[in-house]
Amino acid sequence: FDFECPGVTSMSVDTHKYGYASKGTSVVLYRHNELRRQQYFSFSKWPGGLYATPTIAGSRPGALIACAWASLMSLGESGYKTRVRSILDATQTIAQAVSGIPGLYLLGGTPHAMIVCFGSKEFDIYRVGDKMTKRGWSLNSLQRPACIHLCVTLKTVSFASDFIEELRDVVEEVQNEGDDGKGGGSAALYGMAGSLPA
Repeated sequence: FDFECPGVTSMSVDTHKYGYASKGTSVVLYRHNELRRQQYFSFSKWPGGLYATPTIAGSRPGALIACAWASLMSLGESGYKTRVRSILDATQTIAQAVSGIPGLYLLGGTPHAMIVCFGSKEFDIYRVGDKMTKRGWSLNSLQRPACIHLCVTLKTVSFASDFIEELRDVVEEVQNEGDDGKGGGSAALYGMAGSLPA
């Protein structure tokens, strides 16, 4: 999605994630200046006079801005395109593997970006997430429906086959445990949260 789609009014870019810059920098792009003006915070009773800033955090360190600029310029458009292609290829590889693991299903169908989200109607998916975390993988638990997702990054690309292999092992482990493995970690937290009224 970009500004060629009529309903898109803003886009955000976390330059520290896929821009390979230091943490602490992000970009928000607006379709129109009128929308951007709504973001500003101003305070007229500050002892130093009128204080206005376009961000909640106030002023930003110049070093972070310079670092983000240097990262963007260093990689250039071709560098980013190469990285994006490898990330999207790895995402598709992982998604296809997930859809082939008995007991798992993809949420939202085939991913069009770098997130692979999956759940299960047969067992507690949070147990899978907990076990993958213990093996060193960084997965995020979500709810309604209960699911977990992997954000595929450049670092993930070279470990995609390892992730798939370990996910298969963990799913088999959870299936073999049956209900005996329930009740701890995020499974308890998200299971309880999912049962609360919305």
